[in-house]
Amino acid sequence: MDFSLSRPARDVATRTRRRRALAAVAFPLLITGVLLAFLLLAAHGPGGRWWTVAGMLAAFGLLGFGFLGRHVRFVPAALLLWALGMTVASFDDWVLASRGLDITCTVLEKGSRVETSTSTDSNGHTTTTSTTHYDYRLDCPGGRPTAMTSTTDAGSKGQPLQVVYDPAGRIDPEPARGTDTTAAWVAGGLLTAAMVVGAARELFGRNTRWR
Repeated sequence: MDFSLSRPARDVATRTRRRRALAAVAFPLLITGVLLAFLLLAAHGPGGRWWTVAGMLAAFGLLGFGFLGRHVRFVPAALLLWALGMTVASFDDWVLASRGLDITCTVLEKGSRVETSTSTDSNGHTTTTSTTHYDYRLDCPGGRPTAMTSTTDAGSKGQPLQVVYDPAGRIDPEPARGTDTTAAWVAGGLLTAAMVVGAARELFGRNTRWR
């Protein structure tokens, strides 16, 4: 606190810092809440996957508005962006864990294919990544699901395969496995870090625009 200021000026500065600290906590919560609301619509409402796209656009748009308006600084914004990405990435697992059905199917056919992607970073370094996808045609009780694609080599032709699928048909089936909540915990930790760093920056940091 700058004690060279008069007491009224110090009071105004303190209130301003507190208001900005509150915004640094409220904005990440608001943005994450908006994304989660759209994801819930994607899981339960009409329109399916389009709600996920709309939610990402809305969340990233709010994040850009908050950053340009200095409600969210650079480091908290980066942490929040990471948290939003992890939230979307863990959404399918969350839906399957909450309402997915485990069934035993028979593998009728199995195929594999390799998809290659190339990316170039800001320094001009090119990285090539190859991912093997396994395509299964299935015979399941009740006739669903009939097919599944996985990056895991989960079974062989003619063998039984444990599958978890969404009875609402919103989420693609996957090989049955234990529920992995790692991504959700990471997203929550990043969100918390964004709020703590943002509030601490406003309360105790110097008035630097982009930090």
